[in-house]
Amino acid sequence: MATKAPSTILVIEDYSDSRTLLSSWLRSKGYKVIEARDGKEGLLQANRVVPDLILMDLAMPELDGVEAARQMRKRQMLSHTPIFAISAYATHEVTMDARAAGCTEVFRKPLDLESLLGRIRKALAA
Repeated sequence: MATKAPSTILVIEDYSDSRTLLSSWLRSKGYKVIEARDGKEGLLQANRVVPDLILMDLAMPELDGVEAARQMRKRQMLSHTPIFAISAYATHEVTMDARAAGCTEVFRKPLDLESLLGRIRKALAA
């Protein structure tokens, strides 16, 4: 019986330490991880790789997470990809903007990793 290939998660985070920690943790859970340093690079990577799920910070230089999500949703190949936004400033307004741009979920930093993992598994099983 063939084994299923691991799901690919694109992690878009401008702080290298946070990106590295999150990516390493996801790899330890069995996911293939692609990294990007900002929304602009994340958009390029998403178009190139077409990940199974995108995990993206909202506050980034070049292209913020809200605008990156908006642009991703305009692309047919990414139109149904779950986008999980992460923000240290997840106010009601920020959450509503992220959802309006096409983010599936919005998580507040610091992350509750077990809750995040459960939501990732649920989104990828759908």
